[in-house]
Amino acid sequence: MIPITSNLPGNSSGVAGVVQATSLCYRPMPALSDVLDEQLSYLLAHAGHEAEGCRDCLRLAQVVQLLMCPFE
Repeated sequence: MIPITSNLPGNSSGVAGVVQATSLCYRPMPALSDVLDEQLSYLLAHAGHEAEGCRDCLRLAQVVQLLMCPFE
């Protein structure tokens, strides 16, 4: 929550009031493991696809290369 200071006319003591602002337009952040699982599942759908110029096939190759670096 973001504190917002306000000097409204109703505040005659001269002290800034603090209002807690909440946003209703954002969803809660999912767990990191859920995001990784979803992304890897999406990319693995392209395993063996190997179409010429397919962006997802290229992304899968990059991910595999990065994940295999420690074992080379």
